[in-house]
Amino acid sequence: MQLSIVIPCYNESGNLVALVDKCESLVTKHPEVEVILVNNGSTDNSAQVMDEILAKKGNPNIRSYFVEVNKGYGFGILEGLKQTNADVICWTHADLQTDIFDCVKAFEIFKQQADSYTLVKGRRQGRPLFDSLFTSLMSIYVLFKLQKFIPDVNAQPKLFSRIFYNQIERNAPADFSLDLYFLVHASKMGHIIEFPVDFAARTAGEAKGGSGDLKLKLKLTKRTLKFINEFKMV
Repeated sequence: MQLSIVIPCYNESGNLVALVDKCESLVTKHPEVEVILVNNGSTDNSAQVMDEILAKKGNPNIRSYFVEVNKGYGFGILEGLKQTNADVICWTHADLQTDIFDCVKAFEIFKQQADSYTLVKGRRQGRPLFDSLFTSLMSIYVLFKLQKFIPDVNAQPKLFSRIFYNQIERNAPADFSLDLYFLVHASKMGHIIEFPVDFAARTAGEAKGGSGDLKLKLKLTKRTLKFINEFKMV
């Protein structure tokens, strides 16, 4: 395997059929890619649905990993990263708002770089004006507090080398601060490359990170600001 893709799934049963179909299409075209679907302690019927779909597909390049209790967004991703085999690793979301094929685009960009500390990430296009403004203000705050300008912190995918991951995973946070943690370290140790990705509307399930939901957005912001204020390079 050349590329491992981790996709955390929390109460995403309504998206799983379409998601796995996309994954199957990707690994059929790119047999050097594996996909790990992490059932991150879902409380709906995601576990049953995922098992049934994967058993029916029977594709060895797509597998699942079960986290019994949800301990946070970041925890699910980190558990999935532990299951990967490739030297280049990526994560993206299960909500289908960004295309899983963007992970392959990120991989092609990464292969053109000769730096193990390069992180390639998406930059969302077509977002609502309020969400874009909110993200920009967060980037400005990160610049003020950490002296690092990091645009669109929560955009997917995020792709990086195993060398980079092995050096920073020990102290990685288990919540939504994980994105920022990876990006700040990448900006410190190497560099970040962005590329445009289309951002579609969610068709099933509920938003986990606050997109389109002011209450969730404020909750996420409070956690993120706390993390920024306490952040230390280790």
